Amino acid sequence: MIDDVKDLSRVEKEKKIARKQFADYFGKTFMAVIIATVASTVFTLFIVNDFLKMFTLDRVLVTVGIFVSILAMFIMLQLGVYRYTKSKGSSIRDYWLTTIMTVITFIASMAASTLFNNVYAMPIALATLVLIELIDRRTATLSTAVIGILMLIAFLFSDGSVAFDIAVVVSAIICNAACAILINFIEHRHYTRLKFLIVAMLLPLCMQPLVVTLTLANQDYTMNLLWNVVWCYGANIAAALVFMPLVAIFEGIFNIADDFRLNELCNLSNPLLKRLASEAPGTFNHSLVVGNLAEACASAIGENPNMARCAAYYHDIGKLKAPIYFSENQSSYNPHDELIPEVSVSMITSHTLFGEILAKQNRLPKEIVAICREHHGTSPVGYFYRKALTLKEEGDLAVDKYTYAGPKPQTKIAAIIMISDTIEAAMRAYMPDTKEEYEARINKLVDEKLELRQFDECPITMGDIAIIKQTIIEVLPSIYHSRINYDKKKK
Repeated sequence: MIDDVKDLSRVEKEKKIARKQFADYFGKTFMAVIIATVASTVFTLFIVNDFLKMFTLDRVLVTVGIFVSILAMFIMLQLGVYRYTKSKGSSIRDYWLTTIMTVITFIASMAASTLFNNVYAMPIALATLVLIELIDRRTATLSTAVIGILMLIAFLFSDGSVAFDIAVVVSAIICNAACAILINFIEHRHYTRLKFLIVAMLLPLCMQPLVVTLTLANQDYTMNLLWNVVWCYGANIAAALVFMPLVAIFEGIFNIADDFRLNELCNLSNPLLKRLASEAPGTFNHSLVVGNLAEACASAIGENPNMARCAAYYHDIGKLKAPIYFSENQSSYNPHDELIPEVSVSMITSHTLFGEILAKQNRLPKEIVAICREHHGTSPVGYFYRKALTLKEEGDLAVDKYTYAGPKPQTKIAAIIMISDTIEAAMRAYMPDTKEEYEARINKLVDEKLELRQFDECPITMGDIAIIKQTIIEVLPSIYHSRINYDKKKK
């Protein structure tokens, strides 16, 4: 019964936190809903209606209907984005970005349709291309659906000043939305910018038979057969060309860690990495090895390998504050020989806090900033704790004063960095001679983290941890350019 009460209180606490998070999200995104609704409504009234007549007594109900319909679509988008992105903790940022791209694409599609007098000229794929790169597939698909419905609302409530057959409008929306969704599901995140651009320009060709089929289904046997194909393909090509600068702009404004930016941050000519290589060469080399391990582990469990590598490169930048206090940067002089354990621990553990500060100063993505702080969790600094025990004459010694401040890893990538960092540092100090010793030591290092409950706050599973351990066992010897002597017997 006591356990049931405890479980109930925990569940209620989680529900209360969830309600508070949603209320905070709704409050901070409601302004985006209103702004987007007003902007889309005004543009709809202007582009496919007689703007002034829409505010007269006989048309005011139509105007209200357009406003309410568009408002409902942006509220649906608001709820959908929260559902898809709440686990990442970026829902507010993602909704603002999604709303901006939805409005931009809707306005561009309406303007292109009326300017070129062909509804197949709407670049619906623009929002899909940007959102799939900066957020995720589901958000991109939802935005595409909302844009299609907004286009349909605009033409349904048209006063006839812009004449389009509603069947043709529906056909055009289906063709362009289908092309956007096709790009959504075929695009892979490991594409380079050039390869992605080429794929985005070739995929619309697959939709052209559908354009011809729907045009014929609308009993149009004129030159529109050709023009619809041309405008549909041209609209998607235009979306692919505009996509590149928009991604660069939004990833800078919203500080988003998309794959393109992660690849740029992993460039060793980056000023922060060059500083690390110059001032703390041992830490720099350690980070490169951890990057190789983390990338392999992330791929093995289905996480983003680019994020893992980038986070590993920057996870120890806090050591730039005092590189000499870390063993990998020492030669013959060790300043800890002159310090009491408490001071040594404060110097060692402060590198996570300083790393967070330095990462924020250099506007690194928030995911990397978090890993700079989380990659040691609340683990104790064992060497100095044991040293302090030897110096203490009597009584117990509280381990809390000899641990990192935390927090514990909050994501799978942070857990991967913690494991890779721990194993690389330990194996650099001593590489066992036999395969059995090598595997046993890796298992022991990971088990120690489990015993310290360092992975309690992240969604990593025991299955993931088993895969990570096996991946490191296979990858680490090749990184060190050495082979473990499997045949050598223990002495």
